[in-house]
Amino acid sequence: GNLQAVRVSIRYEESGNSNQKACFKGIHVDTDDVAIQVRGDQPAPPTPPPTRKPTLKPTTAKAPPAPPTNKQTAPTTQPTSGGGGGGTPSSGNGGPQTASYNQELGVPSCAMGSSCDTLSLLNGRHNLGPEVNQPNTLDNCADGVKGKYHSDESIDAIFISSNSGEDMKEGSTVTVKARVFCFDKKDFIYFFHTADATNPSWTLKARIQCPGKGTQNVSTSYQLPDGNLQAVRVSIRYEESGNSNQKACFKGIHVDTDDVAIQVRGDQPAPPTPPPTRKPTLKPTTAKAPPAPPTNKQTAPTTQPTSGGGGGGTPSSGNGGPQTAS
Repeated sequence: GNLQAVRVSIRYEESGNSNQKACFKGIHVDTDDVAIQVRGDQPAPPTPPPTRKPTLKPTTAKAPPAPPTNKQTAPTTQPTSGGGGGGTPSSGNGGPQTASYNQELGVPSCAMGSSCDTLSLLNGRHNLGPEVNQPNTLDNCADGVKGKYHSDESIDAIFISSNSGEDMKEGSTVTVKARVFCFDKKDFIYFFHTADATNPSWTLKARIQCPGKGTQNVSTSYQLPDGNLQAVRVSIRYEESGNSNQKACFKGIHVDTDDVAIQVRGDQPAPPTPPPTRKPTLKPTTAKAPPAPPTNKQTAPTTQPTSGGGGGGTPSSGNGGPQTAS
């Protein structure tokens, strides 16, 4: 039988044949059953004779010989070269970058890429706005404290981008755009640059008059010098004239000065490839593959049936192992 069962029953102070029934009623009786699957022991049917005659002749297969290696191994003598300048070799494109506040520098900074956008990091001036992390200058150049937000002067955002669309690199041209709030046309915007943000030495790049009152966009372009970590400074100043206001850090009650640091890709040529330490191989190498061994065994039909013991049910094979009831 393939599906059998076991019953266990406990009964209190019962005697005689009456309590030998499979189902005995009593106030303290407990009866439980467990079903089990049982493997059969019927012999498997005999294997049918083969439909094709056995192969009596041995099969011998030959492996094709490996082709000879005729190419010579020669040294590489041409160096890999790039453009001029110093710094890190130029490759890849980091794409547009968004500035984040750099606590070590004290200003927003961008990783290497094709552009750098400060978004709202510079919005306002001093406590007007207020400007977060003010003064946002590499040398702690302080802002003016007088006026009202977006009634008086402020630098609100700086955007720097490569004119080529590739990563900003040494020798390439970039454009600096500043979004500013002008009190009127008597305001002037100053653009400065330094090749080393860690030790700034500022160079004036442009001085542009505000086109009118309110939010304005002004820009200038210049060529990046050598240096991996450079910086841009934008400053707005009211009614200033002469050489006195061309200082990188100018004090005034309505002055706002902000810096942005940028990583710049170098344009140094890669060093030439060194000559080989071993002589080239001039003779061709010919490798022969060993032939495959012949197959000499005959393929004969199976005529003996697979048999088991007596009994009925499913053929017996394998071992199911211990089981847990569910």
